[in-house]
Amino acid sequence: MKIKNTKQNLHFSATLRGLLAASFFAMVSGSSIAQNTQNGPIQVTASLMDVQPQNNSAIFSGNAEVIQNGAAIRSAKFVVFYNGAGDGKIQKVVSDSETFYASPTEKARGDRAVFDAANNTIIFTGNVILTQNRNVLTGDELRVNTITKQSVMKSNSGKVKGVFFPNDAPPSKPKK
Repeated sequence: MKIKNTKQNLHFSATLRGLLAASFFAMVSGSSIAQNTQNGPIQVTASLMDVQPQNNSAIFSGNAEVIQNGAAIRSAKFVVFYNGAGDGKIQKVVSDSETFYASPTEKARGDRAVFDAANNTIIFTGNVILTQNRNVLTGDELRVNTITKQSVMKSNSGKVKGVFFPNDAPPSKPKK
């Protein structure tokens, strides 16, 4: 990862770097869309990281990806907004481009995604597809409460579409 070299970026501390990386994964910390955000190392990769202290933001761009405990979230760019109080507390993480989430049991995609820390929500919008095993749910907005794990799928056309396989067990691993 390259860090854009400006005088302002010289003040970027290791503590803030860790907080920013941890906050990314908060984007997927709802439903089973991620019950694994509290444990394990977090790996963040991107072509460029541009910290903008004057805007209280950091931009991770160029095939940005965050991985933790077998789950990953990917986008062309993530913008992390944090408060200016010096504690690095995250306010919001925004992806204005196609965003993908994948875990061993679930996958989600949307044209955009926002994690709002104050409201404990993750919102995928635009052509949203959520899959769990063979079950598929589609709509225009997926809203996940990261505390209660409640998920709501909405559709602008008034119809959320789903295909469910109620008797399906999770896929088993091949026997050796």
